[in-house]
Amino acid sequence: MLSSDRHTRWDEILNQLRRELNSIADEELQWLKQRIALIESVQKQIHTLFLDADGSKACRTCSGSCCEHGHNHITLINVVAALLHNDVPEVDFSSTCPFLTPRGCSLGVNLRPFNCVTFICDHIEAHMNEIQVDEFYRLEKLLRAHYAEVDQRYTGSSPRGLFIGTSRLGTQQLLQRRSI
Repeated sequence: MLSSDRHTRWDEILNQLRRELNSIADEELQWLKQRIALIESVQKQIHTLFLDADGSKACRTCSGSCCEHGHNHITLINVVAALLHNDVPEVDFSSTCPFLTPRGCSLGVNLRPFNCVTFICDHIEAHMNEIQVDEFYRLEKLLRAHYAEVDQRYTGSSPRGLFIGTSRLGTQQLLQRRSI
């Protein structure tokens, strides 16, 4: 998909989600907000482990080369959270990742996709002690479960990312509940 096509699709998704969020039932909105809070809490805990292992320095050293594969990582719940926080960053689909800027990721830790938050390179893991490594993998498993809850609930949610997951939906709503 071309950069301009991705940008057009991004704008369409944002507008569609804004409409859906404006018309969603209160109890469904509360469920979303609760899941977002759970996800954000775990992501912040994982990020603390990353910082404690001097992850920021490691990423600056390699210029975030692992981030060069992030075109499809953002998921439905990440975008919903950004919309609810009124914190949707600018995107650059000509970049290796639309959220990667010269200053790093334009997404706050709480809004980053699962893959981005849970990826730690060998260098970072080597700077963690055994307790931190065990805690990281415990939190990764918990975070995976929170994302899976959202993926199982909504037709527009997929662990493969928002662009890939929505390509098959046609005119279906992204926040439409899946049949049980």
